[in-house]
Amino acid sequence: MSLTKKCPDCGSNSLYYDDQKGEVICNDCGLVVEEKIVDTSQEMQGSFDGEEKKGRGGAPLSDQKFDKGLTTNVGEISDIYKLKTDETRKFLRLKKWQERVSTSIERNLRLAMSELRRVASFLNLPPVVRDEASRIYNYVLQRGLVRGRSMESVIAACIYSACRSYNIPRTLLLKC
Repeated sequence: MSLTKKCPDCGSNSLYYDDQKGEVICNDCGLVVEEKIVDTSQEMQGSFDGEEKKGRGGAPLSDQKFDKGLTTNVGEISDIYKLKTDETRKFLRLKKWQERVSTSIERNLRLAMSELRRVASFLNLPPVVRDEASRIYNYVLQRGLVRGRSMESVIAACIYSACRSYNIPRTLLLKC
């Protein structure tokens, strides 16, 4: 919904999301905290003039995926055995170029998001906390704060921060 959790004017936590206008409004003072929020929900389906109206296609965008779910992958290695020789060479060449054109941030995000999903699954965290933790990790990565630290420790800090923001009790336990 919204990244803002408090009204900047009165400090209230009582915010309302108006999906018709795409705004976040404070229930206490009436201030429009955010506006022009993009609606990512499913479009209405129905028939107009005998034609079927189609909804949005594909999976919803997610911060839990390193590329927000928009990358086209060349394929799996298991698919290579079903191809002819010349197609196999083309497949391997495309796969190699896909790896070459990815930046270090994309590679880091790919590894970090799989680790984040693993840890969040182990802790039985709801999807909203996973999304928040992945958003925090992306923010930290873009600002260069991950460099020199282990990915696991930064992910643990992001998950802990996301749990704290949603009032989910989790402790930081260290393995000795």
